[in-house]
Formats: sequence, C-alpha cells, structure tokens
Amino acid sequence: MRVVLAALAAVLVVTGCSAPEPVAQEPRSAPDVLPNGYVSPAVHSPPVAPCPDPGRSLNPAGLTRAQMPTLNRIRNEDKRLIVGLSQTAPLFSRRDLTTGEHTGFEVDVVRRIAQELFGEPLSTSDPRLRLVTMPTGSRLFALDTPKNRAVRERRPELREVPIVDLVIADVSITCERVQTYGLRYSAPYLTANTGLMVRRGDEGVRSPDDLGGREVCSGAQTTNSDQMIEISDRQRAEGKPAVIPVSVSDTSECLMLLQRGLVDAIYTDVLILEGFRQQDPTAVLLDYRSPTAGEAGIAISDEDPDLVRFVNGVLDRMRADGSLAALHTRWFGSVPNREPIPASRYVDP
Repeated sequence: MRVVLAALAAVLVVTGCSAPEPVAQEPRSAPDVLPNGYVSPAVHSPPVAPCPDPGRSLNPAGLTRAQMPTLNRIRNEDKRLIVGLSQTAPLFSRRDLTTGEHTGFEVDVVRRIAQELFGEPLSTSDPRLRLVTMPTGSRLFALDTPKNRAVRERRPELREVPIVDLVIADVSITCERVQTYGLRYSAPYLTANTGLMVRRGDEGVRSPDDLGGREVCSGAQTTNSDQMIEISDRQRAEGKPAVIPVSVSDTSECLMLLQRGLVDAIYTDVLILEGFRQQDPTAVLLDYRSPTAGEAGIAISDEDPDLVRFVNGVLDRMRADGSLAALHTRWFGSVPNREPIPASRYVDP
C-alpha cells in the first residue's frame, strides 16, 4: 500500500509541475457555480430603454418572391431548417432518450413551419428539419445576429453554441432581448402566467410573500428570474423577509433541486410547471398566478425579415384553420384557467 501511495504522489507532483499556466479569463457578470449544482444569487438583467411593443411583428403580406434571401438559402442551399429548442420541457418540447424523438407543443408548431417551407410533412428525424437542443440561458446566443457575433468574439465559450435559424423555446417577448441579442420576434403564439411549485407538505404557501428567507429557483436569463429578484427587492424594501432567488442554466434543473431539497420552490411559467407536475406527482403546482401574463414568440435574427414574415404567415394560417388552438388544447388542456392564444399584431400593413 505504501508503494502504491508513493507512486501516486509522484504522479501528482509530475502532473502539477507539467500543467500549463491557466488562461486568464475576463470577468463575467454571471454568478459562480456552487458545489451543489446551482448558481446563487440570481443576476438581474440590466435595465434597457423602453421600446415599441416588441410583440408587433412583420406582416406576412409584405413577403415577396423578390425578397426571400433567407428562405432561398434554407430551401435551396442548406436544404434544412435549423431550430433551437429545449429537450427537457415537458408539454413544450421533450426528447425521448430511448427513441430520440422530440414531442410537444412547440415541436408540432415547428413541424408545421417546416411542412410549409418544404412543401410536405416532415418527421423530426427528417434531415431537412434539424432540431438543436440548448439550455435556457444560452438559447438566444444561437441566433446569427451582429450583436451575438460581437459577443462571441469576446466570450470564447459561446463559440460552441450552434447557429440556428430560429429559436422556439417559450421565449418571452421583451424589449431587453430585442436590444441585447439583436433579434426579431414572430407574432406571439402563446400567453402564460407565472406560477409557483413546491414540494408536498408546503401546500400552505399561497404566494412568494410566504417564502421569505427561502430559496426560489428560476432559469437564468429569463423574465421569471428578473421578476423573482424584483419580488425579493420589494419584500426587503417593505421590511419583510425576502425570498432568495436562485438561477440555473436550464429551467428543468429547478425540478431536480426541488426534489433534492436544495430549493424550496420553483417560479416559472405555469405551463412549464404543469409539465413538471406530470413528471413528478410529489411536486405541487400552487394556485398562485402572477398578476400579469407574458407572451412568447419565435425568436429570429433581425437580419432575416423574410423568415419572420414567412413564420407569421404559417402562424396566421394555423389560427385560421384551428390547428393552433387544437395543439394548445392537446398539450395544455390539463392547465386550469389557462390564458387564450394571443392575436397577431403587425407593425406594417
């Protein structure tokens, strides 16, 4: 045993002496990763100037054959549509680890977009429809925009994020994201309130005000994380015990932390929480709903207005033929008092 230990010690000494000098990294605003697998405290997105309604998108009536560079590239050069989405959001988009098949509300919406783009129905395994799964925090860096290209140059770790044509991952429509990532939104296709989930035995919780001094989890770089920080600041200003916001790179990790007792609640869209409830019957979806609802849109580079108009045309046809409402009922029908599908709004005739 002494011989083995001596040999191991020698190896460690040699390894330590021969290890290269660490590369200096520029300071980041993100919180440190803690040993138990989550990040804390949460980081508030910097304030931005107000902008016109970011949910007012480009009218599909403005799409002309003479101005379709992105659509022509996808159809004729790339011969595939690349879509960024989640693989861990039950009801929205989830990947079966056995079959590799993606299922969910957003997957069905994407399949309709791909069907109209290529002229025939496509399965999720068709090479013309490439689904790229990505965590919540980095999903919008996958869009090829001038602002994202500049950030990639400064942050080498983001160069590994694959480039996609569009992101459909319950992305809330906000001015901050338009200005930060240089993106455009489709017309909104979904509306949802934020809700709270706790472990069984905590059913007495009625709202975030009942969680003072306790940890509440949300996905990093989301509007839910920002709202939780605002709630915490408001509680502290009122002289009340404040909740402790916690961020994770992917919202699905909140459920694992709740199961392990590392956080006391999850604060995110109620439609996502319903998927968690179906996944884990010991998790309790509370009756609490945020005072206001948020809209979700498909995120697309601001350099691809023809793709934005095309996607809006597909969504409008899905509204007209009832298929969008049918999918909404199929996937979210178990959610009580769910918000209706929002109407499209356009900035031009």
